[in-house]
Amino acid sequence: MKLGYSPTTASILELEQAFRLADELNLAFIELAWELQEIAPQAQPAEQVIELSRATGIGTTLHLPFVDLNLASLIPTARQTAIERVKRSLDYAAKIGASCGVLHSGDNPFYQPIARDYAREAQKQSLAELKDSPVPIALENLALHATDLIREPEDLRAFTDEAGLGNCLDFGHAHVESLQPWRDPKKRGEDLIQRYIDTLDGRVIHLHLHGNDGSADQHLPTNRGTISYQRYISYLRDFPGTICLEIGGNADDVRNSVNHLRTLATAVT
Repeated sequence: MKLGYSPTTASILELEQAFRLADELNLAFIELAWELQEIAPQAQPAEQVIELSRATGIGTTLHLPFVDLNLASLIPTARQTAIERVKRSLDYAAKIGASCGVLHSGDNPFYQPIARDYAREAQKQSLAELKDSPVPIALENLALHATDLIREPEDLRAFTDEAGLGNCLDFGHAHVESLQPWRDPKKRGEDLIQRYIDTLDGRVIHLHLHGNDGSADQHLPTNRGTISYQRYISYLRDFPGTICLEIGGNADDVRNSVNHLRTLATAVT
């Protein structure tokens, strides 16, 4: 398993500290957040990231902007700003040598059916403008709220194929989505993680792992909550892409999750 972690999710905002923890745990990469670069550029300057990466042999991935960002916005100026922010973040990702950039899909706050159609077209246009990305883009499954535009594995696959992108499969998001009240009652509570794995197949280039109890995106350690990682450990062990632990809390929670997954993987025969 090519494991890494998200320092910002774990409340580690000091760059050298972030690399030290990855080095201690023998991780392959850290996942930086573009929002931190926008809010406090001095916190993760590209030159320092490059220097630390070369010194430690630890790579990077980048979570592209998602705060106050909507690539499916029906407001033209808002959508154009979103596209420009993503393009700036992709340039940064290329500069630091990130192996991929994780992208959130858009949302539609309007309840009228025609608005959803317009939003889906806006989303497609936005993704088309990112087709010449300098780094691979991994479009992430979201569907945590009724306003999220792309729902269900088949829908994400269709958007992914049309845009020519890869995918980031977030296990925690899929677990929460499986219990959403807007889903078909007959499908509520299904193993949606496995259906995402089966449906997206080789399109998945990056994973986000964390725990939750299905009620919200809690970013718990992987050994907490109601996701049974034992069920997916063969898939994780053989996954050829990057696996990011998006664990909230602190460094010890990251350590516990790394130990949990490696113990499960070692036990698989």
